[in-house]
Amino acid sequence: MRWQIVTETVVLGESGRIVLPASVRSEFGLKTGDRLTVIAKDGRIEILSMKMAIEQLRASIIDQRGSLEGLLDEFLAEKHEEARRELEEDQHE
Repeated sequence: MRWQIVTETVVLGESGRIVLPASVRSEFGLKTGDRLTVIAKDGRIEILSMKMAIEQLRASIIDQRGSLEGLLDEFLAEKHEEARRELEEDQHE
């Protein structure tokens, strides 16, 4: 997919609402009712579709770990360890 920069001006309306221009909605395949993620970072506001947010998270994990392999196993092992510690704490009370 080839990315291009699309610049549109929008007006902040009542209750902080904005309307994404039709050209932007069309470019990203956004439909009424789609959930978007709003990120405030480094003095910028980013609006991402859920698909874009998941891809950004996936890329960030790969940057940090080198791959996604074993991630679920690590997560489950951490949760099991937390549960074991909580159970031990409950037994000592």
